[in-house]
Amino acid sequence: MINLFEIFRSTALRQPQHAATIDYERRRSDTYLQLLQEVEQLGALLEQAGVRAGDCVGLHVASGRAYIVATYAVWQCGACVVPIPMELTFREKHLICSKIAMNALLSSGNAAAFWESWQRGAATRVGALDYIPLEPSMTPPAGFQATNPAFIRFSSGTTGDAKGVVLSHETIFDRIRAANEVLNVGPDDRVAWLLSMAYHFAVSIVAYLSFGATIILPKRSVNLARAIVEASHEQSATVIYGSPVQYELMAADQSRLMLDCVRIAISTTASLPRETSEAFYQRFCYHPAQVYGIIEVGLPAINLSDPGRFDTVGQVLPALKTRLVDVGFGEHLKEIQFRGWGLLDAYYDPWQTREQIMPDGWFRTGDLGELDENGCLFIRGRSKEMINVGGMKVFPREVEDVLQSHPAIREAVVFSVGRMPDRESLCSRVVAHADASQCPSESELRQFCAKHLAHFKVPERIQFVSDLARTASGKILRRAVEPA
Repeated sequence: MINLFEIFRSTALRQPQHAATIDYERRRSDTYLQLLQEVEQLGALLEQAGVRAGDCVGLHVASGRAYIVATYAVWQCGACVVPIPMELTFREKHLICSKIAMNALLSSGNAAAFWESWQRGAATRVGALDYIPLEPSMTPPAGFQATNPAFIRFSSGTTGDAKGVVLSHETIFDRIRAANEVLNVGPDDRVAWLLSMAYHFAVSIVAYLSFGATIILPKRSVNLARAIVEASHEQSATVIYGSPVQYELMAADQSRLMLDCVRIAISTTASLPRETSEAFYQRFCYHPAQVYGIIEVGLPAINLSDPGRFDTVGQVLPALKTRLVDVGFGEHLKEIQFRGWGLLDAYYDPWQTREQIMPDGWFRTGDLGELDENGCLFIRGRSKEMINVGGMKVFPREVEDVLQSHPAIREAVVFSVGRMPDRESLCSRVVAHADASQCPSESELRQFCAKHLAHFKVPERIQFVSDLARTASGKILRRAVEPA
């Protein structure tokens, strides 16, 4: 069986003096050997505290170097990591904990309120972390240990309904190898990391450390854009991994610093708006590359061939096969399905094995899309997000794209209002550009939509807001509100 800690250890012994992390927050740089030694020290302490192979350990740790050390230390013990994002509410954190046969919790700083609400055991200090042993309130599903589990990953913002995606050490390793056939990350790369590790660790951070790259951790700052640009410039970053929001902030940076060494700027978590891509190009002379991320699959598609085409997620990885299947939405809107390396091992609750989820080997994403003649994949929406307006099918993303094409609109979200399936109506929230010379009225914006969309796709109500609600991982929440 594979263990991702052993893969990291092999890399560290192969290049012990190579920089592993550069942490601007703590003003320190660690070699692979130094990072390995700290992981092994924490792993030994966790074993002394009672962590055993097959346990599930909740990880409630802030993104950064400590998160990396804690994850690999848990894997060293042979235990499974259950990320509990710091950004979630207490209720959402408790939902995750209540769904898993959890044996212990690890937390970094200022988590007293969370632990007090869990009065299941006394917290002790293990290294720089709080450690709480737990008595599981349930038994793990039969067959769970046999998967060689490394991660149980819940989807962002939907912990109440999420099943918990089980990823084995083998599956994660297959994923990073599949992605690296295209990304070619290696020891010469220095990766500027901008996202929450609780949501993006298993494919990206693991890949960078398995293949010997250096991870740059910019300082958290009021002026986040400047902190990112300065750290990436000073450390000659070759890869940037961020979200559309972060690329928008960087594009607005007023310094003269350039990022000339960057060969790939990856954009994930949400669709990259055309305006953000173009603004980033004007500032740094290259476009961010969109990726298609799915918890159950990994990163099946990356747009490296033509990043300037903001409307596509690019070609599917060579290690995966894709097919588009008619599910009743028309010739040009078919469900995207994948098979190949790195597909999930199981759903935790209710327990479903890979064979039960994909009896024919194909994973059904629920996303609708198209392929062009060059094999580029276009995401058009999700089948579950389809809105029935008077018997006509409307996909929010199509309407959002039109709204965001207006020169005064920065972001938009479209959702339905209505309690009956056949009586839904469209509403939208929009965010105007801060420097928009003249903001359109609601009526003018509806007229703009009517020029580009069928009448039943024009939102009945458009509300201007300062920001759109997002999940803890940065995805826009598409939720309904009743009209005033």
